[in-house]
Amino acid sequence: MSKREGEGCARKRKTEECVNRSSSVIEAFRVFQQELDTKHDKYERLVKLSRDITIESKRTIFLLHRVTSAPNIEEVLNEAEVRLDAVRQKISHIAEELGEDDLYQFHKAFMSGIQEYVEAVSFHHFIKHRTLISLEEINARLVFTRDEKTEAKVSPATPPSAAASPEAPCFFTCVLLAVMLNTHT
Repeated sequence: MSKREGEGCARKRKTEECVNRSSSVIEAFRVFQQELDTKHDKYERLVKLSRDITIESKRTIFLLHRVTSAPNIEEVLNEAEVRLDAVRQKISHIAEELGEDDLYQFHKAFMSGIQEYVEAVSFHHFIKHRTLISLEEINARLVFTRDEKTEAKVSPATPPSAAASPEAPCFFTCVLLAVMLNTHT
């Protein structure tokens, strides 16, 4: 055992003995530690969801690239629609995860997934209608409702103004596109 190791250990023990574990400073730092751990855990969950959204959106885009060579275009478009609904369900999990939190704290965690989703929806819409999809149409697809006893439901037909109604269930509105358009980092 070297002299340095012995001193370090003794110094550490001496410091631990001097620290009052019930001091207000230590308690405050424990609270900060919990808050940071919670924030980092949420960030990681959002990154995982975003990664899933990116993967499934890319698969949908690859599927849509086969439209020209597929014998039945309607089957491909219907399968793409089903996949996009699954992606919307994952985006609803992001909206639910964010809840009342500041969107700008976490936007880097999920923005790449949202961008890929917008690309997939735009490509699907263009193939199906031969027009570009509007921002309002994409935003309308990103309005989610949640009943007390059920999972978050994708509800593209529900207008955001219904959220003001006291009888309406909880609404999760993803203003993710607004964030995406305002933050190009």
